[in-house]
Amino acid sequence: MPAFDISDNASRVLYIATVVLNCFLIHLTVYHTKQINGAYRSMIVIFALMGLWFTSLDILVRPLMHSYNSCIMYFTLGGTFRGLKRAAEASLLVYSAMYGILIAFLCIQFIYRACVLARPIWSKIFDGWKLIYWLLYCLIIGGLWSYATFLCSSDTMTNRYMRNEIRSNYGVDIRNVAYFALMGYNYNGTEKTLRWNSVSTFSMFVVILLTQYVICLVCGFIMYRRIEGNASSTSNQYQKLQHQFFKALIYQLAAPCICFHIPSFFFYIAPFFELEISFRSTIIIYGFNVYPLTDSLILLTVISEYKIALKSEENCLGGTLSLVRLFSQLVPLSISRL
Repeated sequence: MPAFDISDNASRVLYIATVVLNCFLIHLTVYHTKQINGAYRSMIVIFALMGLWFTSLDILVRPLMHSYNSCIMYFTLGGTFRGLKRAAEASLLVYSAMYGILIAFLCIQFIYRACVLARPIWSKIFDGWKLIYWLLYCLIIGGLWSYATFLCSSDTMTNRYMRNEIRSNYGVDIRNVAYFALMGYNYNGTEKTLRWNSVSTFSMFVVILLTQYVICLVCGFIMYRRIEGNASSTSNQYQKLQHQFFKALIYQLAAPCICFHIPSFFFYIAPFFELEISFRSTIIIYGFNVYPLTDSLILLTVISEYKIALKSEENCLGGTLSLVRLFSQLVPLSISRL
């Protein structure tokens, strides 16, 4: 099966699975959960909607990645805007921004849960319309992530360096391709100089991620101390629920870190070591796209409130079975059409 067919197959199956599961999560959260309320309920719904939008962007943009020696290239060939190079470049930047927004919003959830446990009165800054301020923070992080990508815009040097590699692997002229390239060095004959725009991009990615992770870890430590410290003064049910929220957030943080942030670090730093490599590194994109699905699975399996909702609501269960049947029919159909 051609590589593009495999890519389309994986993206479509992942898209269907994410839509089904995230819609189901939203349905349960809004209509069938009693102890998940207030700002945290809104956050779960917003995060699920963000996941739906992110995975939809993958279908619209069709991002790809390719690693070749001193360069890793982020591009699109078959997206909605494939006939318009500038529009396709803009769509790649929007995709990058949306991933930054997802990372930032996970951080916001950690901050909120830490406030609820450490200083409940502080949690009021997340209530109602005040949540908009936190969404603006997410937009800023998304904008920075997108700007870091923009710094690696294509130029004459990257065109010359990647021309033959892209033509031999994808059969297209690189001048017609919308792409961004993190290239370690400029090559002028026997001389080479460090590309500072690539250094800036890599540094911004690292700083943004580290900042979000540090905030999450600090908030996680506060949550853990408060949960353990209040064990004797709170009810078992409340203690159990808070522990589940804490556990779910830790899993939500660990999943992207272990599954693709750490692995992708080596892909991004490889161009500076001039390794002799040539392969399609779109697996990084798959890792990013699977996160919304993984996040929903974590919530549904870790927080018992969702399990109770499934057992107590017969209508909800019937809807779930219908979704499962639909999913089981759509996946083979999508595969058969490729």
